[in-house]
Amino acid sequence: MVSRQRAAHIQRMEEDSVELFPKLSEFDAERLLVATCAHDLFRDVEPGKLVKISKIWNLKITKVEAFAPVLLHGKVASEYLKRRIKINDEEILDAVSYHTSGMATDSLIVKSLVILDTLEHGRKFDGVGKLRTIAKRSVDEGYIAVIKNKIVYALNNALLILPQTVEAWNFSRGVR
Repeated sequence: MVSRQRAAHIQRMEEDSVELFPKLSEFDAERLLVATCAHDLFRDVEPGKLVKISKIWNLKITKVEAFAPVLLHGKVASEYLKRRIKINDEEILDAVSYHTSGMATDSLIVKSLVILDTLEHGRKFDGVGKLRTIAKRSVDEGYIAVIKNKIVYALNNALLILPQTVEAWNFSRGVR
């Protein structure tokens, strides 16, 4: 279901999870692996098809997702896991749904997937090395740094700032 480039991205994330999160329990490492393998299942699907699938599955499409339907790929992948693979682990499903934006959460799985997706060793951007160093030190600190980087990057490039990213930032600042 994914392109060769996407499969390589997923493989790099799998490899990096061992380096970035060596202290994960075996149980959490397996759950993160499931989320990693599934997060971009629908990333290469045309935006119009993502909208159609979302409507068929009665998924709520936000105004931001209607504006940029590619953002539906995580939500659709999460629903696919529920419907077809019978996965009901809410942390895995949330991680897949919100891997692009992040979310207000204390979930180690969600935070780890957002970090891996942003910082896998194929990513090249200013500051990526510093972000990896922070993530190696602490999942929580790495998550906050990645969320901040997403917001700053969006502002600097006049891009959309996803509402869930703002919520994640505010949550990290104590808004509960």
